[in-house]
Amino acid sequence: MAEMTAAQVKSKRMVYLCLSVVSLLFLGLIYAFSMFAGPMCQVFGYEKAAVGLTFNIMMITFCVGAVAGSQIEKKIGVKGTIILGAAMYAVGFIGNGLMGANDVMFVYLFYGVICGFGVGIGYNTVLATTNVWFPDKVGFSSGVLMMGFGLGSLILGTLSTNLYKGGMDLTMVFIGIGVIGGIIIGLSGCFLQRPPANIVALMCPEKAAATGSSTYDPADDDAALKTPLFYIYWVWAIIVIAVGLATIGNCASDAQAVGWDEGFATLLVGLVSVCNGLARVIIGMIFDRTNVKVTMLIDGLVSVAATVCIVAGFLLAQPVLYVVGAFCCGFCYGGVPVVASAFSRSRFGAKNYPLNLSLANFAIVFASLLNLAIQGATAGAERYVVFGVLFVLTVIAVLDVVPFSKMYDKGVAELEERRKAHAAKAA
Repeated sequence: MAEMTAAQVKSKRMVYLCLSVVSLLFLGLIYAFSMFAGPMCQVFGYEKAAVGLTFNIMMITFCVGAVAGSQIEKKIGVKGTIILGAAMYAVGFIGNGLMGANDVMFVYLFYGVICGFGVGIGYNTVLATTNVWFPDKVGFSSGVLMMGFGLGSLILGTLSTNLYKGGMDLTMVFIGIGVIGGIIIGLSGCFLQRPPANIVALMCPEKAAATGSSTYDPADDDAALKTPLFYIYWVWAIIVIAVGLATIGNCASDAQAVGWDEGFATLLVGLVSVCNGLARVIIGMIFDRTNVKVTMLIDGLVSVAATVCIVAGFLLAQPVLYVVGAFCCGFCYGGVPVVASAFSRSRFGAKNYPLNLSLANFAIVFASLLNLAIQGATAGAERYVVFGVLFVLTVIAVLDVVPFSKMYDKGVAELEERRKAHAAKAA
């Protein structure tokens, strides 16, 4: 892209931010799975457990798609990669509508694999492209984008399920989502583009001055997977995500188990999505005003509170406590992708940001496997036992912030020394 002024960057990046939020609303529809699961069981005639496996398949392929997207983007560019993701999104939803009733394996294939993979490609590319336009407001841009992704299930998921409840054939609902979503996501890819090479110098002149270069950032030279700090981050992220997945995938049924009626239980799924979306903005703002260490600690403490409230809700037969816990789960889960995005960008630079972001989000795969392992180990036990195990893990997540903080501070100090050395050499 040609050189731009700071004023031109500010104007253009807000347009890209709005386009990206709209795209992420549709991409975030995959999180409406708990809303779609009931209708699919009724219309397609499958058992809840069989359909429920789709969510875990989708989370895994989402992460694999994000990593693949970071490499595909290097080959065919932002536009081609987003269009590819949009096409897979469309095929996934349309195929699920047309073929889902034939065999549950088609649900796994279209909704779980193809749609999950396509959303991973689109999500990672949209996020990585747009966030680089905001080197001065990493937390803000990450939060707004993640809010769009998180609210997709509430806004469009609620609309879709209401269409079904209003009499529209479920097949047509899925086809409509695939066609409309695919077109809108694909169109956004036609407009999004990478920022100019001197974006940091334009928006963060003090940072550029520290290195003696408008484009050089020593953080670009650090490979995430070769940095112990990254694995310490993963421990925290895996646990907090597992708490969110345990709630999101079973929110409606758990709410009814503690005493809420079906109507409120369905509404609660949407309300948890609201908490998920709000968390992404709030956590982003906290990150911009503090640092990644404080942000992780706050989000980890919320996850502890979430598990305590849910366990108490089941044990004491207090439905309100379950709701509070579910809200906290939505909040802590929504905070993780913001931390992943901001942490990847601020610690490992912009050069390999798409890859580092996808690797940070790969924690979702391990969290899904952890969630499945906990459910398998507690099979036949009451639901509060699952969250009791998660409570112990959330305490570990909070304690994990201590070694993370020490290693992070050391890494930042080393980066500062490398910046000074580069500036001195440039002078």
